[in-house]
Amino acid sequence: MHKGLDLLLEVFSELPDYQLTVCGPVDDPAERAFREAYRRELYETQNIRTVGWVDVNSQQFIDITSNCAALIYPSCSEGQAGSVITCLQAGVIPLVSYESGVDVEDFGMVLSECSRDAIKDTLGRLAAMPHQQLQEMSDKAYAYARSKHTGDAYLSEFTRIIETIETERR
Repeated sequence: MHKGLDLLLEVFSELPDYQLTVCGPVDDPAERAFREAYRRELYETQNIRTVGWVDVNSQQFIDITSNCAALIYPSCSEGQAGSVITCLQAGVIPLVSYESGVDVEDFGMVLSECSRDAIKDTLGRLAAMPHQQLQEMSDKAYAYARSKHTGDAYLSEFTRIIETIETERR
């Protein structure tokens, strides 16, 4: 619920023309009560496919991200959502809450709030976009992640910070 999956399941169960693929540790024993509460949505709703935990280095991840236009992530609290960054690196368009901690610039959308209505509104706006615009957003998401969220980018920024601290101490 902290990640907003409850909201997504409720919204997508009302929008049969939209597809939702649920990735994450829903089979974890700690998630038993959630699975029971949302059993119908998770396992019996035609437009919702629950795949569980996905290794981001697997063919399954490539297949999923190749067939999804967007990641929707209405989390109520994050430092910076690693799953969103990982999907950006695959060119998936982010639809995120402000609390996800990810700057989506002009290649994604920030939910106005973490509510069913805001999610429906954002999905509708994305669905109304022409294919060309969606492709441009995907390309920008990929480029942004590859320039800002790589091991080399992290090392460069960390080095810059250390050098700034050292310079200020002198």
